[in-house]
This record gives sequence, C-alpha cells and structure tokens, in this order.
Amino acid sequence: MGQNFLIDEDIAFNIVDLAQINNYDLIIEVGPGRGALTKYLAQSHKSIIAVELDKRLAEHMLLNFKSHPNIKIINDDILKIDWIKLIGGYKKILLISNLPYSISTPMLLKYLKQNKITSFVCMLQRELVHRLIAKPNTKEYGSISVLVQYYTTVKKILDVPNNAFIPAPKIDSNVVSINKINKHSFDERWAKFIHLCFSHKRKTLVNNLKSSFAIPKIHEIFHLFNIDLNIRAEQLSVDMFYKLYKGLNK
Repeated sequence: MGQNFLIDEDIAFNIVDLAQINNYDLIIEVGPGRGALTKYLAQSHKSIIAVELDKRLAEHMLLNFKSHPNIKIINDDILKIDWIKLIGGYKKILLISNLPYSISTPMLLKYLKQNKITSFVCMLQRELVHRLIAKPNTKEYGSISVLVQYYTTVKKILDVPNNAFIPAPKIDSNVVSINKINKHSFDERWAKFIHLCFSHKRKTLVNNLKSSFAIPKIHEIFHLFNIDLNIRAEQLSVDMFYKLYKGLNK
C-alpha cells in the first residue's frame, strides 16, 4: 500500500524514548506496519492500541504480539474509526506514529478534533514540518500552519534520513512532538474561514474574503484592527487571524 517501513532500530528506540510514554494511560499507535515502534512500546506495559489498515500487516502484528496482553491490534482505517469507542474511559492519551505520508495532513486534523488527546508524537515529511512551524511572511506559511499553531505547539525532536526506511523514500523526515495548548474545542467554522483566507495565495486577503463577507463589513473590521487592505493571508499572524474571524462573524 505504498508504505515505507522504518528499519533503523536506533531511531525507532529514540522515538519511543522521546515520546515519554510513561506520562500517559493509553498509547494509540497509527499504522504500526511491521511493529518497528510497537516492540519498544510493548516494553512499557502501558495499554497500547495499534490501528493498522493493511489486513496482512495487521495479521502479522497479531502473530508477533500475541504474547503481549497490553497490546490490542485493530485492523481498521484510522481516519474513519469511531474515536469515542477507541478512546473509551482513558484520560491521558498519546498518539504516536510513523505516519504514512499520504494521510499526514488528514491525521493531523483528526488529532486537532479529538479533545481528549492532548499529545501527538509522529514522523512527518520534512517539508510538512516546515509548514507546521512556519512564520508569517514565509512561503511555507499557510492554512495548516495557522490551524496547528492556534491549537498546539510543535517541536522537532529528531531528524530521520531516508535511508532509515525500506524502500527508501526520496525525501527526509522529522519526528515532531505536538501538544495542545488551546482548551477550546476544534471549531469547523474557524477552519473553513482559514482555508478561505488562503484559498488564492496570490490574491489579497480582502479578495479572498469578499466571496463570503460584505465588502463594507470587511473594511470596517480591517480598519478596527489596523490591517492594511492590501495585505495577503501569509502576512497575518495567527492571533490576528482569530481576531479577524471573530470580528467578521459578529
């Protein structure tokens, strides 16, 4: 299914070690593959749920970890799973994953929407990590930067070269630690607003917004917050985006 399997034992150990899994009651591993991370997670005796989409890999995992009663293997799609049922009554939950690159952004959004999951340690494509931590007035700064930075802090904790995998991908990766800082529940309207703001990066922010808001209202709120009418979305800070959102939706 296009996976790149982690084969570097030192990196696998370091990911689990840096995740500080003893601080959590439940560990949910996304896409365990052949169990590179799982075998180190298993040594903690914590409750671990590993969700694997590939039926053959799930069967492989069931066979390899049948002697570990603390590990539950689920053959399912993590993007479609019933998260309430998965989490159950656990309070402190960590997501951990060597994420398949094809689901990285959807998985990040799923994490943002799960109020009970405060931390996510995952391996991501380096270019995506640059977008997550990007600052205004940089080419990497976009809607995913704003959404992730509003709800979380992102910290790079490990560099991973492409030769740590088989088959080796054409890009390098970073392991990041993502932790919720905003106690507000995920706001779908806020997310749609941010996507609207960045819908055409070459256009001014006013031009992107005028499809959903009246021009006089836009001018009024821009003037209230002293925002230049010619500004583009990539020039605005995360905090100012939220002020603009609240002002336009009053």
